[in-house]
Amino acid sequence: MVIIKEVIMTKSRKWVLTRRFFLKSSVSLAAAPFLFAANAMMRAFKDENSLKKDLLRGTRTSSFSGVAPDANRKPAPGVRFGMLTDSHYADIDTRGTRYYRESISKMHECIELMNDKQVDFVIQLGDFKNGAPDNNMENLRRFEDVYAKFSGPRYHVLGNHDMDSISKPQFMSVIENTGIDKDASYYSFDHGNVRFIVLDANFREDGKPYDTGNFSWMDSNIPAVQREWLDNELRSTDRPVIIFIHQLLDNDEGNHYVRNASEIRRVLERHTLKLHDDEHCPKVLAVFQGHQHRGQYNLINNIHYYTLKAMVEGSGKENNSYAIVELFDDLSIEIKGYRKAVNHTLESIPAEVQG
Repeated sequence: MVIIKEVIMTKSRKWVLTRRFFLKSSVSLAAAPFLFAANAMMRAFKDENSLKKDLLRGTRTSSFSGVAPDANRKPAPGVRFGMLTDSHYADIDTRGTRYYRESISKMHECIELMNDKQVDFVIQLGDFKNGAPDNNMENLRRFEDVYAKFSGPRYHVLGNHDMDSISKPQFMSVIENTGIDKDASYYSFDHGNVRFIVLDANFREDGKPYDTGNFSWMDSNIPAVQREWLDNELRSTDRPVIIFIHQLLDNDEGNHYVRNASEIRRVLERHTLKLHDDEHCPKVLAVFQGHQHRGQYNLINNIHYYTLKAMVEGSGKENNSYAIVELFDDLSIEIKGYRKAVNHTLESIPAEVQG
């Protein structure tokens, strides 16, 4: 039986006082009058977020569990990464709510923050570029040069628009996935005690790869050979796993979903991770997705599915979107969203193990 809980991203602009932050402020609160304590709390809040004053305006917050993060949790060693999606950069005029040219300044801001926060790596979840009447390779190189300003490993997930005006080999020839074979459109890498798996759903139903607009964006599929590879990747590791993909896996109907999403979910769900003698959790902790620009969240059979809001939507820096994801030693995950991106706490959830 499939159990789904969905939370569509809200437009709330409320600040959230987490237990972690409260404990940081508790000493000064106990020793000072109320007004001084309030000021100390605000100073501590600003110190914890070393961005420009206006950078967090527009941050939204959401939580699956409704429980503030546990102050006693410890980050998993070396597992803290930056994430963005759907930048759609091209040197073309605005169409509707998509401000293509502005994505280059939004990317500059994102990478500056990621360097400042010293995250371990960055990953973009697809639709890095957008098709243009001309200069498509030049646009891609210009945008990759900005992304490459991150002073650490960087990775790409392929999206449909990355092949709307050029071929997959052309796209792959320009971008860099650190330490990954140049021709690999789906791949895995280990960091800290976690395995990260990048999937490529840019294949037509007949199995042919997307190539220079030879596809319908609604026809996305993961072929059998990639499904078998995914199953082997999950079977061969005793680490917790994070999945990255552009098109969505958390439903079976709708234009934004992978057509054989249910088959992929079954692969993800059959693998569990032993926590204690009598307790297991899903080996796949979370799936991070793009493609659907407004963002959303689902919990399906104890696996979290988080869709990040698009960078390209809206004009001005206040309409940027990116996040930092931190994994903790209890296998919970905290997502800190910047600008329009949504904060979210993904709790570790025990799995039922069939006897």
